[in-house]
Amino acid sequence: MKINKIKNMAFTTVFVMTATTANAATIGSDTNLKLAPTSGGMGGVGYISPQDAVASVYGNPASLTQLKGDTDFTFGATYLNVRNKVFDDDIEMENYLLPSIAFRQRVSDKMVLGGGLNVVSGLGSDYRQAASLPGVEPTVTYINFGANAAAAYELTPQTSLGASMTLAYSLLEVGLLSGAGIQEAFGVRGGVGVIHNLGPVKVGLNYNSPLEMDYDNSVRTSSGFSDVQLQQPQELILGVSSTPELWPNLMVEANLIYKNWDDADLYEDIWRDTYTLQFGGQYAVTEKLKLRAGYSYTTDLLKENGLGNSLAGLTDLQTAGGPVQINPGVLQLVQATLADPAWNNNITIGLGYDLTEKLTADFHAGYAWGPDRTLGVFEIETSVISAGAGLTWNF
Repeated sequence: MKINKIKNMAFTTVFVMTATTANAATIGSDTNLKLAPTSGGMGGVGYISPQDAVASVYGNPASLTQLKGDTDFTFGATYLNVRNKVFDDDIEMENYLLPSIAFRQRVSDKMVLGGGLNVVSGLGSDYRQAASLPGVEPTVTYINFGANAAAAYELTPQTSLGASMTLAYSLLEVGLLSGAGIQEAFGVRGGVGVIHNLGPVKVGLNYNSPLEMDYDNSVRTSSGFSDVQLQQPQELILGVSSTPELWPNLMVEANLIYKNWDDADLYEDIWRDTYTLQFGGQYAVTEKLKLRAGYSYTTDLLKENGLGNSLAGLTDLQTAGGPVQINPGVLQLVQATLADPAWNNNITIGLGYDLTEKLTADFHAGYAWGPDRTLGVFEIETSVISAGAGLTWNF
């Protein structure tokens, strides 16, 4: 067996089943903060007032300065159950487990550093046994691990600036015929952010650049294996959050997230720009116990008009019956089976409890759904159940 195959198998095994992380309850294929131990219970908010290291390191880097002590470390994981139905007799149900790891370290009164490892994006589906698709075996395994490094500086007591860098390692297997093989790629993206405290509320803005991944010989076409370029989109996030000055025991936050799928390689052929409005918060019942809840809504992701005759620059895809020319009908098949996040709504609940002065446990659960919809001959129904937990140590 080739060394790279052994490496891929080991890497996938270590992270259990994350290699088919089906963008559940997320924004397209991006996880954002929706699976973090605390943000996962608040509808994905945490860009302005993060409650753990994961939300700081993978959210707005300027929020790192909100670290209360000198060091904290968060480790968590989220279980997902994804149900996708394309035909009456073809129901795909998958189970996944996704890790979230991050830390924050104060290096001076004004500067804080952070780092972590997280699943930043992914897609997963397997219709190789679909009776309604003879000769076609749509399958995709796409996982993107991001190692983040971030830093923030308190410019004034009211204003903090931050910057982050993501070094990504990803695996991809995709096609209408199984056996294309898993390919790997590396990518880099950068992010900047600012948060300003107005007293009763804090406001913030952060931007993340596109994340480009190049996969060699990853898709089967009539001429053999072809390269694919995939790009996670650039995003802009606005946020506002209450402070203890407004409500001592209650924190509420709202975020507006814009994702530029229209200009992202590969996605631009099947998806369109989205806006996500998420609202959530937490209430401190006692000094130790916090209750959380949240809701988010994302505009329709799937592109319905203007579907063309190519996908990622390719004009045909190989199937068991031979090559198939890409046309709007084939792209609808790809939308329904390989890229199927047809949910708009996500509702969550969570709680946090201080087990000791230095150790906090956080729990969250959620349900995501969307309206039943029709794409050509495909009837799509989707829903997602999520549940997760995490531990945060403060030093």
